Amino acid sequence: MTSHVHDTAQWLIRAIRSTLQANNAGEDGVDEALVRLAQQDTSAAALTPPSPRRLPACRFLPDVVASTLLVAPDVAAALAAVEEDLHWAQNPNYSNEAMGQPHYMDNYAYAEVIGPNGAYAGDDFLLGLFLLGPGLNYPNHSHPAPELYWILSGASDWRVRDEEFSPREPGETIWHEPYVPHATNVGLQPMLAAYMWTKDVKQRALLV
Repeated sequence: MTSHVHDTAQWLIRAIRSTLQANNAGEDGVDEALVRLAQQDTSAAALTPPSPRRLPACRFLPDVVASTLLVAPDVAAALAAVEEDLHWAQNPNYSNEAMGQPHYMDNYAYAEVIGPNGAYAGDDFLLGLFLLGPGLNYPNHSHPAPELYWILSGASDWRVRDEEFSPREPGETIWHEPYVPHATNVGLQPMLAAYMWTKDVKQRALLV
């Protein structure tokens, strides 16, 4: 089991790194995030297998993994292999009431690959997967960590500060500077994105 978790986590990390390098190098934040990813200890000795955990939003995984095949086939294959070993979680600062949507928590989850609940602890760095259900609004929030999102599945609209929402498609990246408020509206299909926090990762996101 330990060998399986290491092999599949390594596969996913390599797939994310190589596909981003090939398709998105030079975009805002991508090179910085990839440098920090390369600095992480993801050796077999550093492996701490996560405790697998699923949440209601995981019902979207078959659809988003299938859609990811169109954008990043190697990432999709790795996701299918590692999915049962992921620990899906939620920000304790969030609730249906706080987010202003009665079913928000049943349609939202994230899983770390590198981080406290991931396969590797990381050195002030997070790599994970972020899942939002269709029609969901992720309201304005911020955090001290610089953040890169890479959309794998699902069209969505993104906003920084109080600017207008801008449409984003699978394959695109979004970079958020520290403490800059940002928000997301998901379209008719669920959204899956890979994310990286490159430093100052201890403080969770707070609603603005």
